[in-house]
Amino acid sequence: MGRGARLSLARHWAPGWTRVAVIGDATVMDLHGAELAQQLRPLARAVTLIPFPPGEAHKTRATKEQIEDRLLEEKLDRQGCIVALGGGISLDMAGFVAATYMRGVACVNLPTSLLAQVDACIGGKTGLNTERGKNLIGAVHQPDLVLVDPHYLDTLPRAQWACGLAEMVKHAMVADEDLLGWIEAHAGELVGPPYRSDHHPLLRCARIKAEIVQQDELETGRRRLLNYGHTVGHALELASGHSLDHGRSVALGMLVEGRVATTLTSFSVDELERLRRCLARLDLPTRPPSELPFDALLPYLALDKKRQGGSLRMALPVRVGAMAAAHDTFAVTVPLEQARQAWQDEAAS
Repeated sequence: MGRGARLSLARHWAPGWTRVAVIGDATVMDLHGAELAQQLRPLARAVTLIPFPPGEAHKTRATKEQIEDRLLEEKLDRQGCIVALGGGISLDMAGFVAATYMRGVACVNLPTSLLAQVDACIGGKTGLNTERGKNLIGAVHQPDLVLVDPHYLDTLPRAQWACGLAEMVKHAMVADEDLLGWIEAHAGELVGPPYRSDHHPLLRCARIKAEIVQQDELETGRRRLLNYGHTVGHALELASGHSLDHGRSVALGMLVEGRVATTLTSFSVDELERLRRCLARLDLPTRPPSELPFDALLPYLALDKKRQGGSLRMALPVRVGAMAAAHDTFAVTVPLEQARQAWQDEAAS
């Protein structure tokens, strides 16, 4: 991690990776693909760039099939390596391809968005969307190498910058009150151009996620804490037709699920309001859209991976920086009507 990290590929490249395919969305590939290919050509016999259309609408099985057909045409074999270049969508797509192509090949992550650098590049989760929900089809496939270079953030559109801030706040809420204090103190700088004075938030978020994943790689317990805000957030993202992006949906999800926590855990209303103020200072939404009723989320909540029976399972805070353990399941049972009430309370806040 650090400015210039992307230029260190040669130091980490495995000699056996003689064929390489770079997979990423077309926008990122246009910006950074040529520089990356130039680095890779001395390291491998064959380098192929495989762009796909940007956006959640293209994170599908159809796109994955097209990429796999291209890999077969290029004769990438078991000793090949896939380099995932881009934001969370690109890392999800390329990582899932790497997990299943030839029953699994090496993968290198080069995250280019703030969201990907603080969250998606670590942990090995990959997945695709269907009409029924986000990331319902996927695999856990750990990357062999992750290079986090803030250089890539220089070209990140401001609208996407906010998505990463939401995940940064989530990490703080889950595991580090001091990090939330740091974000609050630097909020004015964080919402503007990429924050350049140090890489403290990137490094701290990486450590938080890595520590949790090392304890529970396959999400049978503790890793569920990282889903805070995502049960409602994923449903909101889909119900809005992606007019609300992942980061803004997660920000609202944290508030709604935080509201649930004020009745089911020791999480206080004062702490919920602190979270709301922090999100507002980061130019993130703090109230569910009035045109979207809770019932619009139901088809997507019904297929949430954490749901059991007629209730939802949510990762809920007990205070800023600590989450409910719930008998080591790290997910609290939430009756659907309680989630509905929390949505309505937040909409009226």
